[in-house]
Parts: sequence; C-alpha cells; structure tokens
Amino acid sequence: MLIVNASAQERDSLIAIRKGGNWAIKYTIKPGENMHMLAMRFYISDGVLAYANDPDNIKNIGPGSVILIPVTKENYSSSKQPFDGKRKLYYYIAPKDDIGFVSMYAGVTKDEMRLWNNLKGNTLTPGDPLFIGWVKVMALDTLNPMTELAYPSTRKMTKADTMKMRTPGGLDTLYDLQTNHGLNVLTEKGTAVFFEKMGRSNIYQAFHNTTKRGTIIKVFNPGTGKTIYVKVLGPIPDTKQYANCIIGISEAAKEALGVVESKAWCELSYSAN
Repeated sequence: MLIVNASAQERDSLIAIRKGGNWAIKYTIKPGENMHMLAMRFYISDGVLAYANDPDNIKNIGPGSVILIPVTKENYSSSKQPFDGKRKLYYYIAPKDDIGFVSMYAGVTKDEMRLWNNLKGNTLTPGDPLFIGWVKVMALDTLNPMTELAYPSTRKMTKADTMKMRTPGGLDTLYDLQTNHGLNVLTEKGTAVFFEKMGRSNIYQAFHNTTKRGTIIKVFNPGTGKTIYVKVLGPIPDTKQYANCIIGISEAAKEALGVVESKAWCELSYSAN
C-alpha cells in the first residue's frame, strides 16, 4: 500500500511513504469529492479504499479531510506504457533504508531500481527522492470510460450511472472486506445449478453448504471468462435438482455469467473464516 503527499497531487509526480508492510497515498479531499469518486480516480474498489482507512474517519469525511489511498497491483506499475494516465511515484529515503529493502517494497529487482535512478552500488542517501514506479490516476475533469461521466462529475449521479459502475451483483466491495482483498480465501470447483427465485433483486443469491448465511462468493465461469458475486442464503436444499452440485445460484445471474443452460461448471472463491 502506498501513501502520497497531498502537495504533490496536482504535479506530474506523487510521493510515497511506507505504511506497515506496504505503501499508500495521503490525500486531502477537495470540495465535491467523495470516497467513491476517489476510488474511481485511483482505479481501486470502494472496499479496498474503505479498508485502508479508519471507519470513524470515513463517517466524517469532507473537504480538507485526509484519507489513505492504497497503491495496489490494480493501480501500480513498473512500466509506463501502454497507459498514458500514469503518474511518477517517488519515495524519500529513510535513514535505515537500503536498495534491497526499497526494491522489495516496490516489487522490482535491485538492478531495475539502480537503472531507474542512475545508481551504482547499494548506498542510498537519506532524504533523497527515489523513483519507484508509476501509479494510474484519472486526471481531473476527464471522462471516465466506465461511466461516461467527467471526474469530478459535472452532473448529479443517477441510479443507472451507479449500476454501470458496479460489478454485476453489486457485492464486490463486501467480498473484498470478507476476504481481506483476496488474501484469505478458499477455492472450489464444480457444477453450479441455477434456480428460479420469485421477486426482483439486483443482488445475486445462492445456496452453499460450507459457508454461513451472508457470505459473499466470487463465481468465475471459465467457459466465458465472466465473473459475478453472490450472497449466500443458506445451505443447498436436499432435492434432486441440486444433486452433485457445489452451489445453487439465482437464475437472474445466468446472463451475467454467459450461461444458457440450467447448469454450468464454475470456480468459487470465498472467505476462509
């Protein structure tokens, strides 16, 4: 996770500091901005952004509030191309840092770090800026291709706009929180059966035997390459319809998974707790 200095936000480069075992961006919220907009701007999910910050702090955010924006595999790169919206990321060397330590944090080799910064040997000078890669950042007042809205938005968001920004099923944020952003998961492969559910819901629901009610399961269809998230209602009913299946999924999810039959092979991921 990377933390970037607020004074560097509008320049070409960003400044990183260490936060725990990762890096993050220390960002001062501007008028008109909110957490969801900043998640979009820095190419991370709402859940990842929320997890990086104190819940009590998030409840009271407003212009002038300082939040942490994680730098993750979704928005960090050791190569500028082909995405031209990347910003240079620098780190000010601390007294006990060495090139191996900083390279490990950045996820690159010591040779790459030396080449980027025209260095020889392993000696670093405390206080000097060290270039450590690029971060994807959506420029202000540019069009977000996911929503066809400018950032910050020049008009009021509608329900339709919100749905366009979400992963099918709308449960990706909860999945991130339950699985510690995919670090604490169990996986399972097998047949999914689709069941008809009365009433309308924009949340995909499921039956599953080894997870508790309310668990969010990530469902991947390797045949179509499509992914959805479902919310567990309870165990799989003991009926012939569900024989030899690992999950039952509400029929409304079939289109999002690219499925036309009543069954499909799928791969599941869910919290190990």
